Amino acid sequence: MNYNYKRILLKISGNFFSGQSSQGIDFDAIDQVAQEVMSLHQQSAQIAIVNGAGNIFRGRSRAKNFDQTAADQIGYIATLPNSMALAEILNSKGADTRLMCSFEIPGIARHFDAFKARKLLSQNKILIFGGGTGHPFFSTDTAAVLRALEIKADILLKATDVDGVYSADPQIDANAVKYDKLTYKEALDKKLQVMDQTAFALGRDNGLKILVFKFEPGALVKILKNPEKGTLIS
Repeated sequence: MNYNYKRILLKISGNFFSGQSSQGIDFDAIDQVAQEVMSLHQQSAQIAIVNGAGNIFRGRSRAKNFDQTAADQIGYIATLPNSMALAEILNSKGADTRLMCSFEIPGIARHFDAFKARKLLSQNKILIFGGGTGHPFFSTDTAAVLRALEIKADILLKATDVDGVYSADPQIDANAVKYDKLTYKEALDKKLQVMDQTAFALGRDNGLKILVFKFEPGALVKILKNPEKGTLIS
């Protein structure tokens, strides 16, 4: 693998687990995610994954009087069906996958341990980190940045449905401008919505590189060969 990044944290939205549906789990869609991960893994990359749960539950869409803490707890627990399904499909493709979680689930997921995770990655295991941070008020984007820092990832790859970061939603605003590169200060000052402000601040304070790219067939290998196709935040 002749890329600058060997250890990678992939952040993938729960939306990519539901296929053409707005909610639920689509195993064909998860199989496509697994194929992309395997294609990169076969290039000798060390890969860890944090997935969202928007296909199952979104705390932001809670009922008016529904407590935020309870909603966020449901949200980070909802990441686990996605994590478990992805792990099983990766294993069926010959990967050696381990599921870690912000809280232990006996027989299903071990409690996240940064030092154990680094060792497993160096042994060519694919790791999936479920359960978000395990605390309310923190998004899975923030969990992805946190885990990337804890495992000493070279870069965080943030999968989206557009080819980088824009000044506005390019699917709505035809005049939206794509950024090839951004500093964290620019991303925070412009209040860009690709990640929440807490995630950006944590990445900035610890010097993490984030590459935002469009998730499509062949995307993971292509984006590392040609990162200009996405937006690099550093």
